[in-house]
Amino acid sequence: MSVVLAADVGATKVLLQARDTDSQTVLAEARYLSKGYPSLTVMLTQFLADYPLPTIDAAVFGVPGPVSGRVANLTNLPWRVDADELANDGVLGQVALVNDFYAAARGVDALQPGDCVSLQPGEPDPNGNRLVIGAGSGLGVAPVKNCDGRFFPQPSEGGHIDFAPVNDVQIKILTWLQQKWSHVSYERLLSGEGLETLYHFYSIQSHGHGRKRMRAADMVESAKTGDAIAQRTLETFTDIYGAYVGNAALIWEARAGIFLAGGIAPKIQEWMRSPRFLNAMHNKGRMRALVTQWPVQLVVNESVGLLGALAEAEQLAAQPKTA
Repeated sequence: MSVVLAADVGATKVLLQARDTDSQTVLAEARYLSKGYPSLTVMLTQFLADYPLPTIDAAVFGVPGPVSGRVANLTNLPWRVDADELANDGVLGQVALVNDFYAAARGVDALQPGDCVSLQPGEPDPNGNRLVIGAGSGLGVAPVKNCDGRFFPQPSEGGHIDFAPVNDVQIKILTWLQQKWSHVSYERLLSGEGLETLYHFYSIQSHGHGRKRMRAADMVESAKTGDAIAQRTLETFTDIYGAYVGNAALIWEARAGIFLAGGIAPKIQEWMRSPRFLNAMHNKGRMRALVTQWPVQLVVNESVGLLGALAEAEQLAAQPKTA
């Protein structure tokens, strides 16, 4: 029996799963809140205490931040993750770190019918590349290269490129945010914190002052029950999201499909499936006809990153162990 462990690490939560690769039996799985632990090492110790397992042959951790060799300093969580430290007690066998959206891009191949909602059928090209983007606690981006029918994700920190406003209201938002941050990235808006920031902006616009800040999840529920400020927030979020996806797709032509992962889009499908998202994505001037050709899928299976980390762990377990 070969046992692998995979983790999808996020600033909000961490999903862990151990699996027998021979039978594909899930041996243990858990969900932990990230802020309840001082480090991934402590969380992993808790997981192994909660779920006694046989020796683990390989473990892969998808982490939200740039991976340098075997170390990652997470962007929205005060953790430093060291693969050698995680492997130090010998319980995990081989250990690797990958960017969380690299893992999500690997997970696309494991998705089943019903795991995606089509936003734009496009004209799929099986020889083309893919693009995986997702707003959640942060904004992840993974270009995916097609090499003879096999898809190879590339790590990226494309969520941190400069926010580019496209109308007068968005210019006001940028000017307002520049009073707080010298660099305003798309992630500042296309994330859970970004939803809260936009709601605060529109509260000031409506009342002359900011009302009590509202959590992103509560704001989404308020929008569904008719809160005008929350609805305007989601409309602007959708506009910015669509424009960003179109920008990224112009850089990395995703003729085999654009996949929208992350935790936010599945929860705001009413807005993502409205004309706003595609209108903003298509608004590319002379390139409009091009971006309308690419398939766009909204991934509603929020475990896609875990699926990708599992695939990576199985591949690692199959490799000869190094000294």
